[in-house]
Amino acid sequence: MDDKEIMDELTGLLVSRLKFEPDRVAAVSLDTPLPKGVDGSIGLDSLDFIELGIAIEERFGIVMDESQDLAPHFASMATLCRFVAERATTS
Repeated sequence: MDDKEIMDELTGLLVSRLKFEPDRVAAVSLDTPLPKGVDGSIGLDSLDFIELGIAIEERFGIVMDESQDLAPHFASMATLCRFVAERATTS
């Protein structure tokens, strides 16, 4: 899967699992920050990150290692797409 395909899947998860309005995710790009409180972000809070992590595990078959600091991978859509791409190909 390329970044575009992964991003399409991730934005779909934002709508289906986190109940974001489709219009809200339509403007999301690879450069869009994810965490709440960051300029231009989509505003994910800690519970959103947990739910998104579970959805990614289910959709892509990736196991999230909670002993690792996953925050850098959830900084933006680009870092999250890269994280998923790396794990999905090695899983």
